[in-house]
Parts: sequence; C-alpha cells; structure tokens
Amino acid sequence: MGIRVFVKLLDALSGLMSMIPAILAVGGFLASHFHPARHMELQWLGLFLPLILGINIVLILYWIWRKKPWFVIPLFAVLLNIPYLSGIIQWPFKEIKPAGRELNVATYNIQEGLAGDLSVTGREITGFMYNEKVDILCLQEFPGTGEAQLKLIDEISGFLPYHTVHSLSPQDMHIALFSRYPILQSQEIYFPDESKNMAMWADLDIDGQIVKVFNTHLQTTNLNQNRIRPSDNFDRVTSRIIRLKDMMDENGVIRARQSDQIRGLIDESPYPLIVCGDFNDTPASYAYRKIKGNLEDSFRSCGKGYGYTYRYLRKLFRIDYVFYSRNVFRGTRYYSPALEYSDHKPVIVSLDFDPTLLSSEVQNRK
Repeated sequence: MGIRVFVKLLDALSGLMSMIPAILAVGGFLASHFHPARHMELQWLGLFLPLILGINIVLILYWIWRKKPWFVIPLFAVLLNIPYLSGIIQWPFKEIKPAGRELNVATYNIQEGLAGDLSVTGREITGFMYNEKVDILCLQEFPGTGEAQLKLIDEISGFLPYHTVHSLSPQDMHIALFSRYPILQSQEIYFPDESKNMAMWADLDIDGQIVKVFNTHLQTTNLNQNRIRPSDNFDRVTSRIIRLKDMMDENGVIRARQSDQIRGLIDESPYPLIVCGDFNDTPASYAYRKIKGNLEDSFRSCGKGYGYTYRYLRKLFRIDYVFYSRNVFRGTRYYSPALEYSDHKPVIVSLDFDPTLLSSEVQNRK
C-alpha cells in the first residue's frame, strides 16, 4: 500500500515538473510578440526554443508510454509552437506546381570569403550562382575596397550586369546587390545604433514592372568573438559567459530597433516586395516577425525538410531569409546547400512571377 502511494506521489510531482518546460515553451512562443527592450528574458527563451520543445516532445512520449494524462501539458506547449516549428521544418514530400515565369532570387552572407582567399572562393561562389541561374543576388559581408572587391564585382557582373554596393565606410561590412534586370534607383539604409551593419533597397525594372528589393544585414550576435576555448580557465570562461550574455542582450535590442526601421520602409513602398538578408535572428524572434509582417516566408511556402542556414552551433538556427509579396509571387523552390565558403548557407528561391498581377498589386497599394 505504501509503495503504491509513493508511486502516485512521485507521478504527481513528475507531472508538476513537466509544467516547467511547458511554461518555458509558452515564453518562447511569446518572444516574437514582445520587444526585447522590455522583455529580454522572452528572447532568450525564443533562442533556446529548439531545446525546450525537444524536452517537451520527450515528456509527451514518456507520459504516453506511462499511460498518464500528464502528456496533455507538454502536448499543449508543442501545439502552441506549431507556427515556429513550421518555420524550421516542412513536409519533405509536398508537391509544388512549377513556375510559369521563373525568377530566381538568392541571398548569401559570404563572410568576406570566410577570411580565406577570395580570389578562389569568389570564383566558386560566382560559378555556383551562375549554375543556379540566379537573377537577383543579395550578398552580405561583401569585401571592402581593393582588388578582392573589384575582381568579385567583375566576375559576378559577367552574368548579372547591374549592381550596387553600399557600406558605412571602407573598413565596415559591405552589402551588395547584383541583378539581371536594370536598377532604377537604390539607397542605403543606415541604422542609428552603433552598428557596422546596414541595409539597402533597390527598385528593379523587371520586364517593365518595378519591384523593390531589400538587402538586409541586421546587427550581428558577436558569438564568434566571445567563443569559449578549451584552454580557458574557470575565471576566463565565467567572464566570457557574462560578456556574451550582456552583448547578446544589447544586440537583440539593436536588431529589434533595426527591424522596426526596415518595417517602416516596407510599409511605405508602393511596389511589390522581395526582402532578403541575414537577420541574425530565428523565426521565434521579434525581428523576424516584425520584418515578415504579411509577406510570405519562402521556406514556409516551398521549403522541404529541416531548414537551417547557420552551419555552426549544431545547425540549429535559420537566420537567413527570402520574403516576398504573396499576391504577386509564388514560391516554387527553396534551396539552401551547405557550401563551405562561409559560416552561412546560401538561400536560393525560385518565384513564379506573373507581371500581369503587378499592376493590380500596385494599384491596390496606392
């Protein structure tokens, strides 16, 4: 009798303990709805949401195996986060109608050739984009002034003749846009924060129709600069963790402000939109939700399987995106191979582009 009571008590305590990861998962769900400046703790829960949801899934299986109703609690937490899960996992066997009029868009943070020899990696990147028949190419961390930049521009311009390059200064990180179609005008977007990152927009004339393309590089996480090394002693590890936490908090707030600024410019545009770039944030973040708005996320619309774009940190994070106006474009193909030229993966998206819809879209927005 005493053993049975003890087992029931243990089950009850375990069930109550199951509420903790479920509550954390609810916080992760709320992360994208609240500005980090006011609720930074939610942003951390959003960052660790893959781990939190993994724990909840294990608890679901455990309680089902035990034939106990406690499985309902973690199940609710997982179901609540289906919008997030659909941002990193898509049905691998879904069929998508091919494009009638195809427009191929790519975004890639090349990390200045991963600090390697751009005379080699530049040719490889160019060849890859050429083989993928890319029409619009957005690059982040483009090389600064000098021979590397001029050579890469010359190589890419061989098949994408129109380009524009922007940076805060020659020493800062550049962003570049290359296009098969004429660039009518372009403008850099400077962020007021103390950031070397920036964004830009360009109006492209695509067969007589204007499409506004954003190339965005939001505030970096500075993870690489504060990585813990095996040789670090306890005091150094502690100081690095504290400094990393403070820096992640600060950069999260900066990205949120930058996303507010980008969102304002998106809302002002009278033209259909393609928004590309390295957001340095996950689909659970405020920055992602703010910039996406009512645009379509290409991975959600035509991606398959598991999606990640940052090759390190256990391949847990999708932080590079291609969004588009859903009333004008239709995603038909999402491709993100694990190339070794950068710490990021490129994202290539094929869009079914119907120019006849553009005129009505513009009129509706006016």
